[in-house]
Amino acid sequence: MGIIIYHVICTVLSCILLYMMLSLIRQHNVLNIMLLIFVCIANFGYTFLAVSRTIEEALLANKIVYIGCFIPFIMILSYAAFCKVKLPKPLVWGLVILNLVQLFFINSIGYIGIYYKDAKLGDYKGASYLIKTYGPGHSLYIMLLLLETLMSVAVLVYAFRKKKNATYHTTMFLGLGVVVSVLVFIIERRIGLPIDLLAAAYVIYGIIYLYISYRIQVYTISSGIISVYERRKNYVCLSIDNRFRLMDYNENSMELFPEIKDIRVDTDGYKKDGELYNTIIVWIKDMASKGLEEDEKIITINDLIYRTTIRKRVAGVRRYIGYVVEMIDDTDFQNNLIIMERTMADLDRARQSAIQASHAKSDFMANMSHEIRTPINAIVGMDEMIIRETKEPAIAEYAGYINEAGNQLLSLVNDILDFEKIEAGKLEISNEKYSLGRIIRGVYQMMHTRAANKNIEFVVKADPRLPDSLYGDENRIRQILINLISNGIKYTMSGCVTLSVSGFQSPPDKIELHFEVRDTGIGIREEDMEKIFDSFERVDSKRNRNVQGTGLGLAITRAVVEKMSGKISASSTYGKGSTFTVVLPQRVTDKKEMGSWQRTEVLKEDGVERLTINSPDMRVLAVDDMPLNLIVIEKFLAMSKLKLDTATNANDAIKLISENDYDVVLMDHFMPDKDGVEALQEIRAKGGKYETLPVIAITANAIAGSREEYLSLGFQDYISKPVDYNALIDILLRYSP
Repeated sequence: MGIIIYHVICTVLSCILLYMMLSLIRQHNVLNIMLLIFVCIANFGYTFLAVSRTIEEALLANKIVYIGCFIPFIMILSYAAFCKVKLPKPLVWGLVILNLVQLFFINSIGYIGIYYKDAKLGDYKGASYLIKTYGPGHSLYIMLLLLETLMSVAVLVYAFRKKKNATYHTTMFLGLGVVVSVLVFIIERRIGLPIDLLAAAYVIYGIIYLYISYRIQVYTISSGIISVYERRKNYVCLSIDNRFRLMDYNENSMELFPEIKDIRVDTDGYKKDGELYNTIIVWIKDMASKGLEEDEKIITINDLIYRTTIRKRVAGVRRYIGYVVEMIDDTDFQNNLIIMERTMADLDRARQSAIQASHAKSDFMANMSHEIRTPINAIVGMDEMIIRETKEPAIAEYAGYINEAGNQLLSLVNDILDFEKIEAGKLEISNEKYSLGRIIRGVYQMMHTRAANKNIEFVVKADPRLPDSLYGDENRIRQILINLISNGIKYTMSGCVTLSVSGFQSPPDKIELHFEVRDTGIGIREEDMEKIFDSFERVDSKRNRNVQGTGLGLAITRAVVEKMSGKISASSTYGKGSTFTVVLPQRVTDKKEMGSWQRTEVLKEDGVERLTINSPDMRVLAVDDMPLNLIVIEKFLAMSKLKLDTATNANDAIKLISENDYDVVLMDHFMPDKDGVEALQEIRAKGGKYETLPVIAITANAIAGSREEYLSLGFQDYISKPVDYNALIDILLRYSP
């Protein structure tokens, strides 16, 4: 009777562990749930076997028990997931096949000679058990069990030696589970007890899995918390549970708080006089007493200034399981603030101090502009997703306001950045081969929607006889056109804005491009014409008080045009419209005519007009280890006429590139095993056409200088995450065939 009670208890405990896994762990891992389900089935089989009264019932119960034989296979997969080890696909499929063969043999139980040569029912202290002689099917079970156990150990050893310290404790607990299972199996076989000790081992294993899943949940930081700062050198992150125990931390934490090395994980053994306790733990306890869910402070440690945020971690519906501490090195920014304050104070004392303050202001503005630009890009990108996916008219309307305001703010920041470069004499012109048609397509793609939002028409007239392949600064020419067209749209209430492109070719390799932007807007008074290219100048301010902008657009445009040895002029009739003309000398690299510049098509999606790519022969490959990011790109390009392939890792991408001719490759930077930079180097090493294949970097690394860094690595262009629809279409239009 006691043996039956033992098996009933093990079965009940298994079911309780499965329930706790489903209720306590917020982000369920299918493998962990499957493992506990099989544990419940196996332990139920043990209980059923103990109460069996006929040999047929016992054999059926034995089949149920052997369903647990799949636990070692699931262990290997879950070990790899826990320890972040990528298993080779052939190996996984090989194990699947072997386990299916084993399932066949398990199904043969009851047919004498296959799994058991002989089996009969025995009784031990009131509990039934099988007395059997093993057959070849059981030999396969033993061999597969040994193989899968060794593979589990291999995964743990690899993770322990090769992977980062973040998986150390998880690896140790999983190793403990293996040791327990192996010891119980050996003891059971050695002693030859008629009862199965593995039932208890399965329960112990379930407890370990539940505990590890809970620990990982406490430490895991959601994607909303992680930002571009995560990869900075002095990013510090700690995880504290509800009882103020230290759960986990990254390597930078040990450098900032050396006493962490002496604290055992899952304990509160802090030194009361230590920096960690007095700075962080006391703060968390104060938050808990006040019921705060989030708090932020500026903390100075070892002459470094950290912007520190503490947030409660949530599992389920407002069930708090601990706190996440994020510390970002903000020393440079805070020091810039101090320098600016001191410089501004000195302005009243002397002219020299005023000059120094002006330089400090320029440096600060440039730095702040870059810092502001990153979250603005994220806001505009996610808002674009809301506009595309929402079915609620009110939400779409609100999202449209956000999109408009975000783009206006981004335009202001960009103007400030360029103006600072001009003032500092750092405006650079980067000459390289480019496509004139590609520039026109990109400008049309950006400006068409903006004009449509004001119910005015945007028209492009380009001479198809112009050479398409030129040599110059593609990005600056695009900037000139966008500034002038944006200006025309801004001051035009009805009618149209027209871009005309023509040229005069004298020597065989020289051309004088003429860009003319004509609008039917409010026009400029004759006495104001001399001031329109001045910095921060807004003419007719009373009439234009509702028109947003910095007053820098035309000043920047003139500076860029002159830097490119060109000329800019304007004419206007007050009340009827204005015309801006830019003449730029360029070098011709190929006499092939541009032909029709149009590679786009305007389609409606949920009542909203969107510019899409109309290039059926164009083939694009998108590479990203996150399937969700690939889904976003697929949705963005769903209405466009092109061929899109996807890959979730660098090796698959390189294989696809070798087998197909792609016009553009969108390559994620940070991927496991082989990142985007390594993949690019391997592609370029193939030589020939692969040396010039357009590979575009897509990354969340959007800090100042990122674009220049990726271009220096060999990428043709750069898109920051989250991917903006207009930016993606613009990039693809630039490189469309």
